Amino acid sequence: MSRAQNGCRGGGRGTKEPLLIDAVIGKVVKRNRRNLSAAWIDYKKAFDSVPHTWLRRVLELYKVDCTVRDFLGQCMGQWSTILCHLGERMTAAENHIRIRRGIFQGDCLSPIWFCLSLNPLSTLLEGSGRGFQLRRGGTKVTHLFYMDDLKLFASSRSHLMELLNITCDFSNSIRMELGTDKCAVLHVERGRVANSEGIDLSMPINIKTLSEAETYRYLGMSQNIGIDEADMKRSVCGVFYARLTKVLNSLLSGVNKTHAYNGWIMPVLMYTFGMLRWTQTELNALDTHYNDVPQDASSEIVSNEAVLAAEAWWARLFKRAYHA
Repeated sequence: MSRAQNGCRGGGRGTKEPLLIDAVIGKVVKRNRRNLSAAWIDYKKAFDSVPHTWLRRVLELYKVDCTVRDFLGQCMGQWSTILCHLGERMTAAENHIRIRRGIFQGDCLSPIWFCLSLNPLSTLLEGSGRGFQLRRGGTKVTHLFYMDDLKLFASSRSHLMELLNITCDFSNSIRMELGTDKCAVLHVERGRVANSEGIDLSMPINIKTLSEAETYRYLGMSQNIGIDEADMKRSVCGVFYARLTKVLNSLLSGVNKTHAYNGWIMPVLMYTFGMLRWTQTELNALDTHYNDVPQDASSEIVSNEAVLAAEAWWARLFKRAYHA
């Protein structure tokens, strides 16, 4: 599996790794006033549209044992479903609807198999010789992958066009479509966002170009040149406050409120630690807002738990990422 794919790669850190790499690239571009062209690519119903013929073919390309290939091929041939309405079947028992495209998502094998089906695209992009170089003589970053979420990097518009055409040609060859309404392009010249028209590719596809005031949400983070910290903090705080109010005003017991706080509320903040620079003042403001939330007497959550958890994660993740 390509190192650019962080979805199912062993030893990967999930979404944190591509977001950190992207943040570093954004800081280098701003600080050194570099040129950058980037594109966010989204596949239309990626898991549901990957052809079974390509899934079989990719197993051959990566020399998976023939016994395993035959077994998986026979399994795919038996995939089917039925239609039900109000608990009653709308199709006869013998009239199952065959599934001829797509792959499952809830098991262990299918996500890995799906990532493997897109791995040849990583090979093509890395072999193009294009990409963004953080320093002279360093490794070029051509793209970042998380499952089907793809981001391309290039040092110029023409180089980005080459990467986009490679992506479109590959997608067309395996009969997968791009969700152009969820794709975007960004051009940066000397550290500033440059306004331009949308990009027309070799295929009849037009991708919009982001302006300086626009952002694109990638892996849960609003991005332009790097991560838009101000916008993300407002969004995260809004979700945090809404969930906190909902839990504290619910009829859950004190113990279950604590479980909900640890498992549903705090992860909203924890996901951003290491990505966003939270100051002590901002963390104290979160704690102050907690005290202002109307709650009944059964609430047993310690008021400064958000601050303590944030400080711990800050020390372990943020400082390691930015000061190592």
